[in-house]
Amino acid sequence: MKQFFTIILLFISFWSFGQTDNNGNPVFNSVTIQTGTINDYHLLSNYYTLKNNIENKNSSVYIAPQPTLKQVERAATSLPSDFFIIEKYGAVIALVLIRDMSSREFFVIDPATGKQKIYPCSLKGDISENRANEIIKEHYDTTARIDGGKLLFNKKEFRIISSSETKKAVLELIDKEKLDQVNGSSVKLLSQDEIKAKILTESKEGGKMDFFSEIKGHEYDGIQIKQGLFTTKIGIALYKWGRTAYDLWVNKIEDALAIWAEFKGRPANSRESTMITQGFNREFEK
Repeated sequence: MKQFFTIILLFISFWSFGQTDNNGNPVFNSVTIQTGTINDYHLLSNYYTLKNNIENKNSSVYIAPQPTLKQVERAATSLPSDFFIIEKYGAVIALVLIRDMSSREFFVIDPATGKQKIYPCSLKGDISENRANEIIKEHYDTTARIDGGKLLFNKKEFRIISSSETKKAVLELIDKEKLDQVNGSSVKLLSQDEIKAKILTESKEGGKMDFFSEIKGHEYDGIQIKQGLFTTKIGIALYKWGRTAYDLWVNKIEDALAIWAEFKGRPANSRESTMITQGFNREFEK
């Protein structure tokens, strides 16, 4: 398992920061929490979620369709939580992951060379703030709560590592090790606005996300997806659109539906919302 996390970061640097590998398989799904500019570089704070990972058969950290509280607890405290991307002049220059091995450490990759370095991390606590918040939000344990800097979950107490402390430690590492002063890689990182613009362009007739022109006049023809599961051609087209939005690393389904609404000039209707959501979550592939 320890070596696996190294592979995750290497994959990230080679997929141009999409959420799938070259075969279209998710490795470890994440969302961008915050972006900011420090001096002459950008720092993206990202979070590896439990949801859409530990219960997702297509994820490399899949546990079960409905993980037990014990399994959720183990995943929440052992799987990586926060990682950071340092971007400068449009190029990714370093990736920083906080991980727990024999001790807590910063694991840094230079995507230009693939070189890896490890630095000590003095952050104290049992669980990240992002993960504690997700546990509450997703109701893994309906009695869970945050109190006095601790997460009360599964009848145990976990000291929370605040996001502000985590970011401060990362900034200190960047400054001390001059991680922002190395040559950039060939990997380019698109902002969410740039991703939206790309999707809007590719969704037009003839674009790579135009799954609709080829089915004109046959939108409601039935099609079998797999044994016992049928839909229409328009359903499949909407599914593909949502799936592609995910592959391009749209952060959340709400963001994907907002882009669709902008493209159509109106909110998604019930069918569109359902099928795009299923595509974004890769429901037919589970």
